[in-house]
Amino acid sequence: MFLVIARTFNISNVALVLVSLSFYLSTSAFAAWKDNDLEWKLKRDRKGIQVYLAKVPGSKFRAILSTMEVDVSPKELAALVMDLENCPNWAAMCKSAEVIERISPSVCYVRSVNDAPFPVRDRDVVAKVTWFYDRDSGKISMHSDAAPEKLPKQKGLVRVKAASSEWHFTPQENGKVLVENYAHIDPNGKIPAWLINLMIVESPYKTLKKMRELALTGRYKGIELGFVEDTARVEDIE
Repeated sequence: MFLVIARTFNISNVALVLVSLSFYLSTSAFAAWKDNDLEWKLKRDRKGIQVYLAKVPGSKFRAILSTMEVDVSPKELAALVMDLENCPNWAAMCKSAEVIERISPSVCYVRSVNDAPFPVRDRDVVAKVTWFYDRDSGKISMHSDAAPEKLPKQKGLVRVKAASSEWHFTPQENGKVLVENYAHIDPNGKIPAWLINLMIVESPYKTLKKMRELALTGRYKGIELGFVEDTARVEDIE
Protein backbone atom coordinates (compact mmCIF):
# COMPACT_ATOMS: atom_id res chain seq x y z
CA MET A 1 0.00 0.00 0.00
CA PHE A 2 1.18 3.52 -0.73
CA LEU A 3 2.67 4.96 2.47
CA VAL A 4 1.40 8.33 3.65
CA ILE A 5 2.09 7.88 7.36
CA ALA A 6 5.55 9.40 6.96
CA ARG A 7 3.79 12.63 5.94
CA THR A 8 6.43 13.40 3.32
CA PHE A 9 6.40 12.72 -0.41
CA ASN A 10 9.74 12.75 -2.20
CA ILE A 11 9.36 12.81 -5.95
CA SER A 12 12.49 10.73 -6.29
CA ASN A 13 10.64 7.67 -5.03
CA VAL A 14 7.04 8.36 -5.92
CA ALA A 15 5.43 7.31 -9.18
CA LEU A 16 3.70 10.09 -11.06
CA VAL A 17 0.53 9.35 -12.94
CA LEU A 18 -1.05 10.77 -16.04
CA VAL A 19 -4.62 10.53 -15.02
CA SER A 20 -6.67 9.85 -18.12
CA LEU A 21 -6.79 9.89 -21.88
CA SER A 22 -8.90 12.99 -21.39
CA PHE A 23 -5.86 14.92 -20.17
CA TYR A 24 -3.43 14.78 -23.08
CA LEU A 25 -2.28 17.23 -25.76
CA SER A 26 0.56 17.61 -28.22
CA THR A 27 1.91 20.99 -27.12
CA SER A 28 5.32 22.57 -26.75
CA ALA A 29 4.93 25.41 -24.25
CA PHE A 30 4.31 25.35 -20.52
CA ALA A 31 0.81 26.69 -19.78
CA ALA A 32 0.29 27.11 -23.53
CA TRP A 33 -3.47 27.19 -23.10
CA LYS A 34 -3.19 30.61 -21.44
CA ASP A 35 -1.19 32.06 -24.32
CA ASN A 36 -3.23 30.97 -27.32
CA ASP A 37 -6.37 32.33 -28.95
CA LEU A 38 -8.65 29.32 -28.57
CA GLU A 39 -12.35 30.11 -28.29
CA TRP A 40 -13.50 28.32 -25.16
CA LYS A 41 -17.13 27.26 -24.77
CA LEU A 42 -18.55 26.18 -21.44
CA LYS A 43 -20.01 22.69 -21.82
CA ARG A 44 -20.69 21.80 -18.20
CA ASP A 45 -21.00 23.80 -14.98
CA ARG A 46 -22.12 21.44 -12.26
CA LYS A 47 -21.34 21.07 -8.55
CA GLY A 48 -18.58 23.66 -8.71
CA ILE A 49 -16.80 22.06 -11.67
CA GLN A 50 -16.53 23.72 -15.06
CA VAL A 51 -15.56 21.95 -18.29
CA TYR A 52 -14.77 23.97 -21.41
CA LEU A 53 -14.04 22.81 -24.97
CA ALA A 54 -12.35 24.60 -27.86
CA LYS A 55 -11.55 23.79 -31.46
CA VAL A 56 -7.85 23.47 -32.23
CA PRO A 57 -6.56 24.52 -35.67
CA GLY A 58 -5.40 21.50 -37.63
CA SER A 59 -6.90 18.94 -35.23
CA LYS A 60 -10.08 16.85 -35.38
CA PHE A 61 -10.20 16.76 -31.60
CA ARG A 62 -11.29 19.40 -29.12
CA ALA A 63 -9.07 20.91 -26.44
CA ILE A 64 -10.30 20.66 -22.85
CA LEU A 65 -10.09 23.08 -19.95
CA SER A 66 -11.54 21.91 -16.63
CA THR A 67 -11.55 23.92 -13.42
CA MET A 68 -12.77 23.90 -9.82
CA GLU A 69 -11.89 25.31 -6.40
CA VAL A 70 -11.05 23.04 -3.46
CA ASP A 71 -10.56 23.83 0.22
CA VAL A 72 -7.21 22.03 0.54
CA SER A 73 -3.59 23.04 -0.05
CA PRO A 74 -1.68 22.75 -3.35
CA LYS A 75 0.63 20.25 -1.67
CA GLU A 76 -2.30 18.00 -0.78
CA LEU A 77 -3.50 18.03 -4.38
CA ALA A 78 -0.04 17.33 -5.75
CA ALA A 79 0.38 14.48 -3.26
CA LEU A 80 -2.92 13.04 -4.43
CA VAL A 81 -1.76 13.05 -8.05
CA MET A 82 1.48 11.36 -6.99
CA ASP A 83 -0.35 8.63 -5.08
CA LEU A 84 -0.04 6.01 -7.78
CA GLU A 85 -1.85 3.23 -5.98
CA ASN A 86 -4.94 5.41 -5.60
CA CYS A 87 -5.11 6.32 -9.28
CA PRO A 88 -8.04 4.00 -10.21
CA ASN A 89 -10.09 5.41 -7.34
CA TRP A 90 -10.28 8.93 -8.76
CA ALA A 91 -8.81 9.26 -12.25
CA ALA A 92 -11.18 8.38 -15.06
CA MET A 93 -10.01 5.35 -17.06
CA CYS A 94 -6.72 5.07 -15.16
CA LYS A 95 -5.71 1.41 -15.02
CA SER A 96 -2.06 1.56 -13.94
CA ALA A 97 1.07 3.75 -14.05
CA GLU A 98 4.77 3.43 -13.30
CA VAL A 99 8.01 5.38 -13.41
CA ILE A 100 10.32 3.99 -16.07
CA GLU A 101 13.22 6.43 -15.65
CA ARG A 102 14.15 9.08 -13.09
CA ILE A 103 15.95 12.16 -14.46
CA SER A 104 15.93 14.42 -11.39
CA PRO A 105 13.82 14.98 -8.27
CA SER A 106 11.30 16.90 -10.37
CA VAL A 107 11.55 15.16 -13.75
CA CYS A 108 10.91 11.57 -14.77
CA TYR A 109 9.46 9.39 -17.52
CA VAL A 110 6.27 7.51 -16.75
CA ARG A 111 4.10 4.97 -18.48
CA SER A 112 0.35 4.81 -17.86
CA VAL A 113 -2.28 2.40 -19.14
CA ASN A 114 -5.82 3.60 -19.75
CA ASP A 115 -8.88 1.37 -19.73
CA ALA A 116 -10.84 2.35 -22.84
CA PRO A 117 -14.50 1.27 -23.20
CA PHE A 118 -15.29 -1.70 -25.45
CA PRO A 119 -14.82 -2.07 -28.39
CA VAL A 120 -11.98 0.45 -28.27
CA ARG A 121 -8.59 -1.07 -27.42
CA ASP A 122 -6.82 0.07 -24.26
CA ARG A 123 -4.20 2.78 -24.71
CA ASP A 124 -0.86 3.38 -23.05
CA VAL A 125 1.12 6.60 -22.82
CA VAL A 126 4.80 7.11 -22.16
CA ALA A 127 5.55 10.69 -21.16
CA LYS A 128 8.12 13.02 -19.68
CA VAL A 129 6.69 14.55 -16.49
CA THR A 130 7.97 17.75 -14.87
CA TRP A 131 6.82 19.39 -11.65
CA PHE A 132 7.15 23.09 -10.85
CA TYR A 133 6.80 24.93 -7.54
CA ASP A 134 6.46 28.72 -7.27
CA ARG A 135 7.88 29.68 -3.89
CA ASP A 136 6.36 33.16 -3.98
CA SER A 137 2.75 32.16 -4.64
CA GLY A 138 2.77 28.57 -3.39
CA LYS A 139 1.46 27.40 -6.76
CA ILE A 140 2.33 23.86 -7.85
CA SER A 141 2.14 22.74 -11.48
CA MET A 142 2.74 19.56 -13.45
CA HIS A 143 3.47 19.34 -17.15
CA SER A 144 3.88 16.23 -19.28
CA ASP A 145 4.72 15.52 -22.90
CA ALA A 146 4.48 12.24 -24.76
CA ALA A 147 7.70 10.33 -25.42
CA PRO A 148 6.33 7.32 -27.38
CA GLU A 149 9.76 6.02 -28.46
CA LYS A 150 11.09 5.88 -24.90
CA LEU A 151 9.72 2.38 -24.31
CA PRO A 152 8.86 -0.48 -26.72
CA LYS A 153 5.17 -0.93 -27.41
CA GLN A 154 3.33 -3.59 -25.45
CA LYS A 155 1.28 -6.22 -27.25
CA GLY A 156 -2.46 -5.67 -27.06
CA LEU A 157 -2.22 -1.92 -26.39
CA VAL A 158 -2.29 1.09 -28.70
CA ARG A 159 0.50 3.58 -28.00
CA VAL A 160 -0.65 7.21 -27.85
CA LYS A 161 1.89 9.28 -29.77
CA ALA A 162 0.70 12.86 -29.16
CA ALA A 163 -0.06 13.40 -25.50
CA SER A 164 0.50 15.99 -22.82
CA SER A 165 -1.23 17.43 -19.79
CA GLU A 166 -0.95 20.33 -17.37
CA TRP A 167 -2.17 20.50 -13.79
CA HIS A 168 -2.10 23.84 -11.95
CA PHE A 169 -2.91 24.22 -8.23
CA THR A 170 -3.06 27.94 -7.38
CA PRO A 171 -3.86 29.40 -3.92
CA GLN A 172 -6.72 31.94 -3.94
CA GLU A 173 -7.49 34.91 -1.71
CA ASN A 174 -10.56 33.11 -0.35
CA GLY A 175 -8.30 30.43 1.13
CA LYS A 176 -9.17 27.81 -1.44
CA VAL A 177 -7.07 26.43 -4.30
CA LEU A 178 -7.94 26.84 -7.95
CA VAL A 179 -7.48 23.56 -9.82
CA GLU A 180 -6.92 23.90 -13.57
CA ASN A 181 -6.31 21.24 -16.17
CA TYR A 182 -5.72 21.89 -19.86
CA ALA A 183 -5.55 19.05 -22.36
CA HIS A 184 -6.16 17.73 -25.84
CA ILE A 185 -5.90 14.20 -27.17
CA ASP A 186 -4.99 12.46 -30.37
CA PRO A 187 -5.64 8.87 -29.21
CA ASN A 188 -4.06 7.24 -32.26
CA GLY A 189 -5.79 4.41 -34.08
CA LYS A 190 -9.22 4.16 -35.64
CA ILE A 191 -11.39 6.00 -33.13
CA PRO A 192 -13.94 8.40 -34.62
CA ALA A 193 -13.35 12.00 -33.60
CA TRP A 194 -17.06 12.39 -32.77
CA LEU A 195 -16.80 9.59 -30.19
CA ILE A 196 -13.80 11.18 -28.48
CA ASN A 197 -15.46 14.57 -28.50
CA LEU A 198 -18.47 13.07 -26.71
CA MET A 199 -16.32 11.46 -24.03
CA ILE A 200 -14.09 14.39 -23.22
CA VAL A 201 -16.68 16.30 -21.20
CA GLU A 202 -17.76 13.44 -18.95
CA SER A 203 -14.29 12.09 -18.23
CA PRO A 204 -12.65 15.26 -16.83
CA TYR A 205 -15.82 16.09 -14.91
CA LYS A 206 -15.79 12.71 -13.18
CA THR A 207 -12.06 12.97 -12.53
CA LEU A 208 -12.25 16.37 -10.84
CA LYS A 209 -15.29 15.32 -8.84
CA LYS A 210 -13.51 12.24 -7.48
CA MET A 211 -10.32 14.22 -6.96
CA ARG A 212 -12.16 16.71 -4.78
CA GLU A 213 -13.90 14.00 -2.77
CA LEU A 214 -10.60 12.25 -2.04
CA ALA A 215 -8.73 15.47 -1.25
CA LEU A 216 -11.39 16.53 1.26
CA THR A 217 -11.06 13.31 3.25
CA GLY A 218 -7.89 14.75 4.80
CA ARG A 219 -5.81 11.80 3.66
CA TYR A 220 -3.02 14.09 2.44
CA LYS A 221 -3.29 16.83 5.06
CA GLY A 222 0.06 17.96 6.46
CA ILE A 223 2.09 16.19 3.80
CA GLU A 224 5.30 17.87 2.68
CA LEU A 225 6.60 17.42 -0.86
CA GLY A 226 10.27 16.61 -1.06
CA PHE A 227 10.62 17.99 -4.57
CA VAL A 228 9.59 21.58 -3.85
CA GLU A 229 13.11 22.58 -2.82
CA ASP A 230 14.65 21.13 -5.97
CA THR A 231 11.98 21.61 -8.60
CA ALA A 232 12.40 22.78 -12.17
CA ARG A 233 11.82 26.35 -13.23
CA VAL A 234 9.35 27.04 -16.02
CA GLU A 235 12.16 28.05 -18.36
CA ASP A 236 13.88 24.70 -17.78
CA ILE A 237 10.99 22.72 -19.26
CA GLU A 238 11.72 21.55 -22.78
